[in-house]
Amino acid sequence: MRFRPRWLRRVLQVPVVPTLGPVHPDTLRPEIFDEIVVAARTGEMLPFDKERRWSATKSETVLVDEIVHRPDLTIIPTLNHRGTGMIKTHVYGPAKPDTAALRTATRRWCAAYGAATGRVIWFTPEPPQTNTATGTRILLKTLTQEDTPGTAERIRELNACPPSTQDTFVQLTEQVPETGLGFLCRRWRAGRVDGPILAAVGDGMVRGAIGPLAVLPDRDGTPVLLPQYFGVAPEHRGHGHGRALWRAATAWGARHGAHYQLLQATIGGASESLFCSEGLTTLGFTCAVAA
Repeated sequence: MRFRPRWLRRVLQVPVVPTLGPVHPDTLRPEIFDEIVVAARTGEMLPFDKERRWSATKSETVLVDEIVHRPDLTIIPTLNHRGTGMIKTHVYGPAKPDTAALRTATRRWCAAYGAATGRVIWFTPEPPQTNTATGTRILLKTLTQEDTPGTAERIRELNACPPSTQDTFVQLTEQVPETGLGFLCRRWRAGRVDGPILAAVGDGMVRGAIGPLAVLPDRDGTPVLLPQYFGVAPEHRGHGHGRALWRAATAWGARHGAHYQLLQATIGGASESLFCSEGLTTLGFTCAVAA
């Protein structure tokens, strides 16, 4: 299976690649789609895959035999093996897809491959005009020397905090379960994170956190600041903790040679408001519905 470059270029509206997620627009070339198919057949993880930070094996793979590739439409289903399994049906086309038919196909693949849940995902350069799909904004932050100011006084590396303060990180994660900080906390306590975690500290308590901070070369060898888990306790929002944490993280990335960072934010969420107010470039949107 090889993708035809001319067909792909017609439908690639947003720089998101199955199993890899958002990529820099400069690396969104047809070859990267061929590479994820090869990786699916060999079981090897691509060297620029950000999942390498968590595991030696890839949790999500392309269902190569189910790919649909036409001049006006490309459909790439993937299977995530974590938990009870999930099929993600990635749809690349110039118009809103036939979600009813795609949900039916996704449920069929769920049954065939033993996945408990499924999702249909498509891409649009403009904000989605629908209330039935979950929308996510894809953003790009280009890092420069201007992003290397001194860290705000209230921001500390978690490991440099007193043990009594570190213990309150667990309490924070329980307050924001939707952020993934609970997963990060378990990895941190086991000594299995690949970079520092920054904490917003006040009165001896962790009020917000972002991390781990790490840099990895992208497909073209350009250093990129990897995504982080990020959250602030509900009672401490609106006081600048989130902005201070995010700016400290980008400053860390710039100091460590990263040229950019890619981010995702739920439409209407606090992170979207923060990133847009910071002047990040919007690369497009993803829409998703359950199968």
